[in-house]
Amino acid sequence: MFIKILKSSLPALALLCSLSISPSAGASVLTIDNFTHVQTAIDRGNTVGSPTTVDHLTGTDLTNASRTFSAVASGTTYANKEEIASGGNVLKITNGGTSAGTASIVWNFDPINFTAHGNAILLEILSIDLGVQVEMIANGSSTSGVQSFSGPGSFWLGFDEFSDPAAFSSVNSFRLNFSGPAAWDGQFRVLATSFPVPLPPAFWLMGSVLLGGLGIRRRSTR
Repeated sequence: MFIKILKSSLPALALLCSLSISPSAGASVLTIDNFTHVQTAIDRGNTVGSPTTVDHLTGTDLTNASRTFSAVASGTTYANKEEIASGGNVLKITNGGTSAGTASIVWNFDPINFTAHGNAILLEILSIDLGVQVEMIANGSSTSGVQSFSGPGSFWLGFDEFSDPAAFSSVNSFRLNFSGPAAWDGQFRVLATSFPVPLPPAFWLMGSVLLGGLGIRRRSTR
């Protein structure tokens, strides 16, 4: 009896499995930066060492990519430290206790269609202090507006949340502007274009209906 029920359930189970795979089917994550390339920019109020640029960026899927770090302390004394550094698959931003400055990253690269790889920007956050914000800008004009982080984890921002979503069909520059209160720190792991992982509510609703139907069919068979 169990084998008979299982055989009759296979089509529905196959559909359920295919639905669970479909949101990521055909997705190919485009890594903008995995932060393995070592680079540092620091400002202690006198702009020494900031900005810095690497012309042949590694740890990226972009072609002919360069990356510029900029750190701007909010004061003009040596103690007003603002630093941004990368290496070992981590991006670190440090704001001194007497500074509420800003840090920014700009990537320039050959034009590429971001929409062929996803529908959102993914920024993985290892640690972050409260009050830290980021603005993302594509092609120098399509802005996300200022966004707030709620804590560590995966931060997703859809292309449709930018002022000009059409810009993502041909992107040649991307920028992150970080800001926050004095004495904040943040660590990030990877920046990429991808499809958000969470499945749509419709999937779970359909799945529950399918499983519920299987239960009813099993009871009626008994």
